[in-house]
Amino acid sequence: MAATKRNVIFVLAAIITGLISIVFGLGVIRASALFAHVTAGRPWLPFLLCPAGLALIVFLTREIFPGAQGSGIPQAMAGLQMQDPADVDRVLSLRIALGKFLLTLLGFAVGASIGKEGPTVQIGCAAMNFCGRLGLERTHVLQRLLILAGGAAGITCAFNAPVAGIVFAIEEMARSFDDRQVRSIILAAFASGVTLFLVLGYHPYFGFSHATLRPGVIWLLVPLCAVTGGVAGGLFAQVLVTPARFMPAILNRTASANPILFAGLCGVVLAVLGFVSHGQVYDASFGEAQAALTAGVLPPLAFAPLKFLATLVSYLSGIPGGIFAPSLAVGVGVGTGFAHLIPGLPVAAFAMIGMAGYFAGVVQSPLTATAIVIEMTSNPAMTVPVGIAAILGTFASRMVCKEPVYHAMSRQFLRVVERRPIATPNTAGLAPDAPHDGTAG
Repeated sequence: MAATKRNVIFVLAAIITGLISIVFGLGVIRASALFAHVTAGRPWLPFLLCPAGLALIVFLTREIFPGAQGSGIPQAMAGLQMQDPADVDRVLSLRIALGKFLLTLLGFAVGASIGKEGPTVQIGCAAMNFCGRLGLERTHVLQRLLILAGGAAGITCAFNAPVAGIVFAIEEMARSFDDRQVRSIILAAFASGVTLFLVLGYHPYFGFSHATLRPGVIWLLVPLCAVTGGVAGGLFAQVLVTPARFMPAILNRTASANPILFAGLCGVVLAVLGFVSHGQVYDASFGEAQAALTAGVLPPLAFAPLKFLATLVSYLSGIPGGIFAPSLAVGVGVGTGFAHLIPGLPVAAFAMIGMAGYFAGVVQSPLTATAIVIEMTSNPAMTVPVGIAAILGTFASRMVCKEPVYHAMSRQFLRVVERRPIATPNTAGLAPDAPHDGTAG
């Protein structure tokens, strides 16, 4: 009877996560379209919107929604380690979930290079945590099940990819294979996936890719592309984990003493990158990635490094937002860069290979990277080269960044929580993942 009640609550929370994610996803589309509309023909406007917008978001995060900054995935993973349910309730509260929802939309509306998946995971975990209070005995085991199920539902909803959601929760969050955990994860992922299917129908995130990689010498470039992406992804992860090592002392002091000013400076850099890229690096760069993956359209050769930097400054500014979607776009740029250098390469195929290598380099989870790339393009024909790229990208990343980025961030977040309680609206002080102390979450 208890197991039935628990399963009902898991399904209910997954359905709620699915419905919220639909609204959230539509909001992201509208916010991105709004930024594109108001800046069209006004190349000077992002130089006002980006700095002012990022500074405003950091102000609102610190003063009204403290704890909502960063991706949301490290916070959820930190919750897996917390023994006290009260600590989990603070980290995965409905207030923080609301802040994540609203401020991420505002980030898209001002052009930040962020994704929706991290916030969706935290929102999913908050929904699971809230529903878990409905008559269930609060134990650490149940708490872990709720958070893992919320993570699976969050990734499923963000990318309409239930298999990727399941693999992510098992490989990246749980780091173990436990039968009871897996059953709960699968239940939540497919309940949220069915919700999306009933409301929106089946639409792969990037559309249908028909890329193939025929046997031949061209396969010799797969390891090179994968390793290039993996090293770049590892570098990105290392900067996020220890940003103070890579920033000049004056910027570290500014981030510590005046985080709102620091966010404004990040906005200026973002606007410069947007101007140089003709607007291609704003938001998640979904259009550029989709065109390469489904139609073989080459983005500019400079797209990958510019998107890399735009995502970096957006994240280090301290605003809420995920890194999944922007990282996938950077990976597309890495793969298509080989098509620029070697004419005749299949653009869509190497876009997928580069995407898998770079994304695996960022998260160091090859199964998750493979599942996400294949499911988001609905192209199982590319499973072997994509899988190879994900494995090699992970190995290459570990030469640059020794610990997976989300695990490093979750440990940093836990240290901050143990040092002091999660801030409240009336509590001044540093955000748990402020960039200067190496905890950009």
